Amino acid sequence: MVRQPSDRFCSIIAAILLAAMAVLMVAVSTQDSATVDETTYLGAGYTFWQGYRYYLVADHPPLDQMLASLPLLAMDVRLSDNAKALLSKRAGYPWTLAWDCQMQPVKTLFPNGRDDWYFWAMPEGQLFGQILVYDGTNDADAMMVSARVVQVVLTLLAGVFIFWWARRLSGPVAALLALATWVTNPLVLAYGHLIITDVGAMAMIPVAVFALGRFVEAPGRTTAIWAGATVACALAFKYTSLTLGPILLALAVLYQVKHRPRPRHWKTLLQNCGWAALAGWLVLLVAYLPEWKLPPPIGAEQASQLGVPGWFQTLRPVLLPRDFFKGLAIGLAQAHHPREGYLDGQWQTGGWWYYFPVALLLKTPIPLLMLAAVALGFFCKRIRQLDFAILVPWFAAGVYLLMAIMSKVNIGVRHTLPVLPLLAVCIATQWPAVSQRWRPLVWVLAGWLGLEALFAYPLYIQYFNEFVGGPKNGYKYLIDSNYDWGQDAKRLKKFLEHRGITHIYLDYFGTQYNIEYLKIPNTRVNADQARQIKDGWLVVSASELMRPEWAWLRESREPTARVADTLFVYQISGQAIPAQ
Repeated sequence: MVRQPSDRFCSIIAAILLAAMAVLMVAVSTQDSATVDETTYLGAGYTFWQGYRYYLVADHPPLDQMLASLPLLAMDVRLSDNAKALLSKRAGYPWTLAWDCQMQPVKTLFPNGRDDWYFWAMPEGQLFGQILVYDGTNDADAMMVSARVVQVVLTLLAGVFIFWWARRLSGPVAALLALATWVTNPLVLAYGHLIITDVGAMAMIPVAVFALGRFVEAPGRTTAIWAGATVACALAFKYTSLTLGPILLALAVLYQVKHRPRPRHWKTLLQNCGWAALAGWLVLLVAYLPEWKLPPPIGAEQASQLGVPGWFQTLRPVLLPRDFFKGLAIGLAQAHHPREGYLDGQWQTGGWWYYFPVALLLKTPIPLLMLAAVALGFFCKRIRQLDFAILVPWFAAGVYLLMAIMSKVNIGVRHTLPVLPLLAVCIATQWPAVSQRWRPLVWVLAGWLGLEALFAYPLYIQYFNEFVGGPKNGYKYLIDSNYDWGQDAKRLKKFLEHRGITHIYLDYFGTQYNIEYLKIPNTRVNADQARQIKDGWLVVSASELMRPEWAWLRESREPTARVADTLFVYQISGQAIPAQ
């Protein structure tokens, strides 16, 4: 008989795994430049603490931004004159976005100025964050790394919860397997250290799923309060947590089908739902403290121009906290607003139903795909015998993926991050079904996964599995936050210094303030301007290079070099390439 490792031994190994994960992510945090969205969230979070609540980033809940920016309160952060002008609304863009994502002139929507509460200051928020971090007034690296460490802590806490949940369902060895698949997953290592709201959702949605499962299985005041509070906390991180609604419905139906319990008295059911709603509302009030005001009145004509939805106008007298519901309305409009996406060399508005399944297939390591496939096979075979508690993570992951497939926003696999902790628990639930003979093979796959994580270091964002030839070929299939998100400016500077290149022509998918902060001598060019270059070095980000207007460069020249796979470097000499 094979002796099983003790619970204490598994806990020690789990602590070591989490420590190794922390080291990897903190190290990458110091090497990656700011990605496209990070400065926006960091800047907005800092202003929230300074009393400018929800002005600069109205379309996202505040919790993740506030947590990430918390270390800045202990730093000597200074605001330049330009930053102060944006924050005080003395400066801004001449155009803005209505709530339905349609771009319009500011004077058309706000003839009396920008002080209207219904103003959506998205471009101002982006510019403010870039100025705050990279205009030279503050120590950009110190700000970015300290904020990223907070995100690393959230990711580690998610790992702790995975280990606890999996141990509860299937024992300590299964929990160790679940944690191993978490800490060595390049997707988690890629995004788990970034200042983005997806990290909070990744950490909190699984907790809410567990609480909802407990509420469905054992409804009562206590479980109702925990369910409502955790769901609200997830919503305070990211609006995609609305997916918890369909997940709750699916779990309720599943429990009815599996156990056929005696009908509960409707009065008790309503009371429990009331406790859940009350707990959730109180959590949101705390998250939006002290902005406890109702939305101001708005005329029908201006509401139509701004794209304020009908439900918001009707329910305006009870929408408290108002900024939560404003962001919710904007977020829902964005989710249904078709956006341009890229997949396998093709550009399309509105996306593809299979975008996220393909993205996960290509960016998930092969050993993890194999572990998931084996676990799914055992799950399908044993589904009738499995307890409801074991079914919860499986059905929650399935519903979340289904909702992602229905989304028209196809810009990043990061939107499916909450599936990853659920997947880790799902794999653990099937460990008891693996015979002693085949268990060593499972650990071989886990070891392979660990090697994938080590070999991918530190370029985790651009990780692709061997199905497409690895990171070198990833840009042919997915770009934007899947591959090239502006994270390699520091690596570009080192490359230029090593080669002795004193000037470049640049089309960079990232924050230009970052380029200037690093003192990279550059001339920004677009595709047409780059045709006129007769002599010099041209650097183009992969996310720009794959756009149709750059086809002439892809078809006429091979890059002289590539920086971190994402930045294509061309040495140009001789005649310029004429327009077709």
